[in-house]
Amino acid sequence: MRIETQNVVIRTLEKKDAKRFYSIARESAVYRYMPDWADGRAHPKDYYGLIDQYQKQSDNTDISIGRSYAIALPNTDEMIGSIGVGLKEKLNEIELGYFMSEKHQRNGYTREAISALAEWCFEVSDVKYLILTINCANVPSNKLAEKCGFKLLERRTPIGDNQFYMENDSYFYYRSYRK
Repeated sequence: MRIETQNVVIRTLEKKDAKRFYSIARESAVYRYMPDWADGRAHPKDYYGLIDQYQKQSDNTDISIGRSYAIALPNTDEMIGSIGVGLKEKLNEIELGYFMSEKHQRNGYTREAISALAEWCFEVSDVKYLILTINCANVPSNKLAEKCGFKLLERRTPIGDNQFYMENDSYFYYRSYRK
């Protein structure tokens, strides 16, 4: 799969991305809210299996099947972040997720990627809306969600479902509806 915007490319992950994936997942701003991308992977080669899995699913238009893509710069093809889509099983809803390297944050790249992937999801499916679930403490990501047209519906604190990656066990629940 490949989606090109003005400033980024969303493309299938490749083994060449393993080193960048490894380093971005360990950046403090990424690790703070998404430690599961780094934990249990002590070396860049530990991402090969994950990349292989996502490559097999990358062209599938069933958006309920979880997959992630590289967000890359168009002129160098360097991976600068990741974006994905899939079924959030506990909610039975389709969720987008993303992270961006600290070096490339606040340049509009993530916003472009979110908008492009959401548009693709609506084109290839009949889903009525997409969701984002964002740690309440992640102020920049919450602001970004609203800039991308996602509407904040509520703050949620799951009962009996410890969100190990959430600093305060609460998250904001957003939706973006088909236009």
